[in-house]
Amino acid sequence: MHRRDWLRRVVTAGAAGVVPGSEVVPALTMSMGDHAAWLREALPTSPGEPRRLRAYGLRVKAAFAAASAAVPARASTTDETDVPAHLAMFSKGLPHDAFGIVDPAAYAALARAASGAGEARFEDVPLGGRRRLVSPQAAFAYALEGLDAAMLGAPAPPSFASATFAQDAIEAYWLALTRDVPFAMQAVDPLVARAAQDLTRAGRPTSPASLAAMPGAARGPVVSQFLLRAVPMGAQVLSARVPAQAAGESFLTTWDEWLASQNGDLPSRDVSTTGRRYICCGRDLATWTRTDYPGQAGLQAALLLESLRAPVTPDHPYVRSRNQAGYVTFGLPFIVDLASRVAMHALRAAWFHKWVLHRRLRPEELGGRMEAAASGAPVAAWPDARFLQSAACGEARRRTGGFLLPVAWPEGAPIHPAYPAAHAATAGAMVTVLKAYYASDWELPDPVEPTPDGQELVAIDTPLTVGGELDKLAWNVAMGRAWAGVQWRADADAGLRLGETVAIGVLRELRELLPEPDARFAIRTFDGADVIV
Repeated sequence: MHRRDWLRRVVTAGAAGVVPGSEVVPALTMSMGDHAAWLREALPTSPGEPRRLRAYGLRVKAAFAAASAAVPARASTTDETDVPAHLAMFSKGLPHDAFGIVDPAAYAALARAASGAGEARFEDVPLGGRRRLVSPQAAFAYALEGLDAAMLGAPAPPSFASATFAQDAIEAYWLALTRDVPFAMQAVDPLVARAAQDLTRAGRPTSPASLAAMPGAARGPVVSQFLLRAVPMGAQVLSARVPAQAAGESFLTTWDEWLASQNGDLPSRDVSTTGRRYICCGRDLATWTRTDYPGQAGLQAALLLESLRAPVTPDHPYVRSRNQAGYVTFGLPFIVDLASRVAMHALRAAWFHKWVLHRRLRPEELGGRMEAAASGAPVAAWPDARFLQSAACGEARRRTGGFLLPVAWPEGAPIHPAYPAAHAATAGAMVTVLKAYYASDWELPDPVEPTPDGQELVAIDTPLTVGGELDKLAWNVAMGRAWAGVQWRADADAGLRLGETVAIGVLRELRELLPEPDARFAIRTFDGADVIV
């Protein structure tokens, strides 16, 4: 095949979304020099031809590598068909009847639009109030970097009738009931002790210390150092204090308020705050994650590490250079851009799984489903008996008079499905690239923890490493939404690992684009595996 014909075929097939036949693929395995010579006849001559050819070759190589990558099985639960009246599915924002049962035609329109068959007609989905679906079209957005969202796997969320779902529900209620207990007091708090015993009885071994801590990253305070220190922002400094929401304040604990929220009505009241404090309890993590912007955690961590002159990894190419220093590549602009950029890729991946594959209900929706069932709804669905028999369920009913989950925010959960957690996905992606750039075993100077009231920071003598505190940061961001009552633990777990996979995919492509010949990235994953890029 003539080179010009080959190029025409590649471009035409690519525009049509078709991968060219296997007879053209071997050309993409050539060295870049051979590839450039092979394509020379097909491209017009210009002074920048060698670079242009290499740039083109890199794009084609990346495209074919992505096209030939194995696509994971799209695992999902059968809750949409097995549980009646879509009671196990996300439906917030759609119209519901007086028992909180979604209008079946409205849910069918949502599922049809989310299937991606033909045009995604989300404009045809009826809404129940003024709040709108959050960016469902993003599930179908493409990116020219890293793996496409549809090429990234995530395990199916726990099915509605499973023991794991019941354990998630028990934890969700206990997190709501203990969100005002200072992290520094959890080891001696009787309510936290009850929560740990309850979860252990339900089959999820838990200690008072592990209720909030990330598995494997429990050294030192629950809150990461990257959320406790003031952040240098150029000539300014960003305080680490957050608004202090009134203790005990909860929302969506009456049927009318809950139903209005499920129908998409705007809340009639806002949180009450009393000054500011350092993050010292679950409610404060919920506050931080209510209004942070995508990329914030990674950006702040990078700026803090730079201000501390944290060492980079031994694989950083300019560690060994005699007369060069990194800046545009392997410098502050490089890592700040990378930590922010992977967050957007992680969001796209999370949105694909949320809308197209899983549409998992939010914790507050489960509370309403059970409250309606107890009140005589014509159609009902109950989770595994572990939850109904739990102390969490009993304590919540004692406090609120029903099954409704007390949430920390007046608007409750956002109008997009729960699984996987997008905050967790962005945090997982950002932390992964930061661990690939900075020396993970470097001990942070002058570690601190907040006093139980959050008014001050006190010095501690526990050694805390960059890698450990970055992992902890990801967990804090992921579980902040669970402390608010809008996310499940399974959402956080899956989101973190999805974001990690997104980041590693971006790093693999990025390595091909960098001029530094001996650069590489080494990552210790959340599961403790070592990955080299």
